[in-house]
Amino acid sequence: MPRPFKPFNDRRPRRPEGGAPERTSGPCFAPGDPPLEVASLPLGTDFPFDAALARRLIRREVNPKEAFTAADASGDFYRVSVKELTPAGGVAVPYEKCAVSPEPVVDITLACAVLSRQRMLFVAQKATELGVTTLVPLFTEFSVKPDGLEHEKAHGWPGQVVRAAKQCRRSSLPEIRPPMTLDAFLASPLATADLALCLDNVGGEAPTPPAAPERVLLLVGPEGGFSDGERKKLAGKALGWQLGGRVLRAETAVLVGLCAVHLNWGDYA
Repeated sequence: MPRPFKPFNDRRPRRPEGGAPERTSGPCFAPGDPPLEVASLPLGTDFPFDAALARRLIRREVNPKEAFTAADASGDFYRVSVKELTPAGGVAVPYEKCAVSPEPVVDITLACAVLSRQRMLFVAQKATELGVTTLVPLFTEFSVKPDGLEHEKAHGWPGQVVRAAKQCRRSSLPEIRPPMTLDAFLASPLATADLALCLDNVGGEAPTPPAAPERVLLLVGPEGGFSDGERKKLAGKALGWQLGGRVLRAETAVLVGLCAVHLNWGDYA
């Protein structure tokens, strides 16, 4: 059975709700946002909301007459219809209780090499739908280089996250970190997890951790995979994980890897 959803602030520390996003370089950065919460959500009863929640709904491109997903104080999720919305606040009404939590039960960081032919737009969209908490674009030996980000429409990655979260009814928004080198990533706290996996078609086997991990790191290389030098750097820091005998496109490996994580330790277990 899947583990129950944990309230967002029981996981990794995040920025306070409604707070200003931290400043960083790069047009493709997007701060994450925890699940929307309203203390009480009685079905069919209108409630007013303040400017802080209004700002978060506007960021999610939610318009009047559209719906969003929010949790009440007990952690149950509801679909809520917006009746009025201005930057100063608005009015909404809960109309349906969610039978299953839309939020992932495992905290997943996806570190994916920056892919060519604008495939990172696809990765950002599908990673959001598949419950990733943090997306880290990586510069690797065979990936797109920093001077290629504009051609790959990196500025469009945050928009893909917002629209995908709205479509799949997530209540939270994943964070997109500024692209970084593999070395910088491995030296950062972002690489810390209960279980670190590296999808690779060179060796590796399905890991069997002693306990259900709460935080999973999934690394996916570019077209052509990680180089031999990069594999040496990853040795001892991430388990090589070979899923089947077929060589997958990098963006396909992202989908397969995330689904496999959920099947083993997350929503689908």
